[in-house]
Amino acid sequence: MTPEQRHRISDYISTHLPVEGELHFKAFKGGASNLTYSVKDERQEWIMRTSPPGTKAKGAHNMQREYTLLQNIFPVFPLCPEVVLLCQEHEVFERDFYLMNPIHGIIIRQQLPTIYENTDLSLLCCELIKIHHQLHQAPIDNLQQFNKGPGYIERQISGWIHRYQRVAPEQDLAPEVMKWLTQHMPDDNRDYALIHNDYKFDNVVFDQQNTTKIIGVLDWELTTIGDPLMDLGCSLAYWFEGGDNEHLKKISMMPTYLDGMLTRDELVHQYALLSGTEIDNYHYYYVYGLFRLAVIVQQIFYRYEKGQTDNPTFKPLGLVRDLVLQQALQQLK
Repeated sequence: MTPEQRHRISDYISTHLPVEGELHFKAFKGGASNLTYSVKDERQEWIMRTSPPGTKAKGAHNMQREYTLLQNIFPVFPLCPEVVLLCQEHEVFERDFYLMNPIHGIIIRQQLPTIYENTDLSLLCCELIKIHHQLHQAPIDNLQQFNKGPGYIERQISGWIHRYQRVAPEQDLAPEVMKWLTQHMPDDNRDYALIHNDYKFDNVVFDQQNTTKIIGVLDWELTTIGDPLMDLGCSLAYWFEGGDNEHLKKISMMPTYLDGMLTRDELVHQYALLSGTEIDNYHYYYVYGLFRLAVIVQQIFYRYEKGQTDNPTFKPLGLVRDLVLQQALQQLK
């Protein structure tokens, strides 16, 4: 963000919110999708989210949709951030952005925070699943504008296949996975729910005092109304466990493979107990989650290859894509 852009954004925020003194902007490091900044004045802080520059997948990075969604979710699931301002005036900034109130606490990323050294890690896993189930139980009467009706599973499979084909690499491991997902689609007869589609440790905030209690859920960009088990599959795709390929554990964004963490089977069992849902075979949802993750990684890697971003952390994403697809292929045997 240039000084001139910061100046225009500061003027816009000051016009619409009670600002005290100069605004200071700080970009958050990490993340491969939307761009996030801390915006502070002399006494308060907001979080600013905007889309990345360059070519975007159709329907992705829609700040107006995300803002409206959070406005409607907050009354029924207050662990989501509270939004306060949307800007769509491109003379202020070239892309839409919005501000929300921050949620301060502990976020578990690649390395387990030292505060958890003597913690029963299964408690963190059980809390994660409990809040995921609560999210799926949230009332959706005021969210029907995000409900496209029956056919969610077919839309997801065909949609992610189409997105992948638009950016597919020359050496491609995905065709067998795409064929299997198309041929083994389960019946779409489950009650739809509010689903996050990116629910994992590094998108939840734990309380700094009660360190096994979740106080916030972040990054609602992909949220919609749909099949909750498809959402569970998306979460499982990030859950690399102790017995997985060592290369997968090395690229893991979260320490889910540590001793004491629940396995994928145990996570699904916990969810089934909470929801009263019989989940005899969750592998379809897991393979879907892995394929979807591979598509997201490839979309980012494609932008990097085309020079639309120069972030050096994106350079190894081609290898990450293939490792994830190999994990998916293993589930088909």
